Amino acid sequence: MTQVEICCGVGGTGKTTTAAALGVGHALAGHRVVVLTIDPARRLADALGTQTLGNTPSRVPLADAPGELWALMLDRKDTWDKIVRRFSSDADRAEKLLENRYYKAVSTRLTGSHEYMAIEKLHELVSSEQWDVVVVDTPPTRHVVDFFEAPERVRRVFDHSVISKLIRTSNGLFGFASKSAMGVFHRLAGEREIEDIYELFNLISDLSHGFRSRHSEVRDLLRANTTTYWLVANADAPQRNNIIGFLSALRERDMYFGGFLLNRCEADPGRVSQLGPVPAPALNSEQTDTWSEALERLLRRQHTRALRHQAAGQGLSASAGDAPVWMLPELSGQLRATAGLSDLARCLPPLAAASISPVSD
Repeated sequence: MTQVEICCGVGGTGKTTTAAALGVGHALAGHRVVVLTIDPARRLADALGTQTLGNTPSRVPLADAPGELWALMLDRKDTWDKIVRRFSSDADRAEKLLENRYYKAVSTRLTGSHEYMAIEKLHELVSSEQWDVVVVDTPPTRHVVDFFEAPERVRRVFDHSVISKLIRTSNGLFGFASKSAMGVFHRLAGEREIEDIYELFNLISDLSHGFRSRHSEVRDLLRANTTTYWLVANADAPQRNNIIGFLSALRERDMYFGGFLLNRCEADPGRVSQLGPVPAPALNSEQTDTWSEALERLLRRQHTRALRHQAAGQGLSASAGDAPVWMLPELSGQLRATAGLSDLARCLPPLAAASISPVSD
């Protein structure tokens, strides 16, 4: 059964890089893994060292990996179009809807459609049974609750009874009011616009059964015991934007929380004392003293920062009921290729145990 791992977090925490490294880790562990980004920014391609990513998985070369690494970036419009073709009762109706100018606007601007298309793409990847693991990189936290609620919101939009009210001429007061309102609308918008809008709702009504039947499937996928949510945080601002409140939203929805991935942590404090004497460059005695003092100050700052990050991880763990925390080092340089991501992956599941583990009874 395909395992799903969803990385969530606010912007600026290194979430996309972490999701890419998580994918690399699974490939190094021998899994066939695909990484999906639904963040409109093209950071995943940069993190994986590739020029571009499309709406279908592309193989990412990874040296010495017993598994396979693939990646893709959601194209909302292309995903919408594929769903229209899948759910329409016949090809002609599908093509008419795809050519409708209001559909073209809806498929790119409807609130929540980006999140829902991401879930549809996730469902597609899982249903294909081609992958051991699907890793999902989500938009910043303030949008991720929309990601959770997208199936229900889109189901309401495509509810057959609602659409029927919009496209049928009713009797009585409602019919009279609708006709009066539409008369005004006709004069303001024009005949061509009204025809396109009527066509849109008539054609969309054909899709309602498919969307409603899929609703329970995608809802169950997000709550399945094979779907794990990771919260990515920055070691210097671990509880930024109420990350614990976001964890509460996960638990209210019965979604499985795997733990915190705490990014950009300073080296473990023990490492500072283990460095030992560092040979100074060829300097005179006065320069050597200055150089040694500067190095000592640098190590003290590193030591202090490392202790602060360790405390931040422990605080996160305690505030979430002793949740596990993986502390990821701040590696020098920008991680824009799989070689650098491999180093980070070795500090992540599935290759590494948690830095801060739950307290056992």
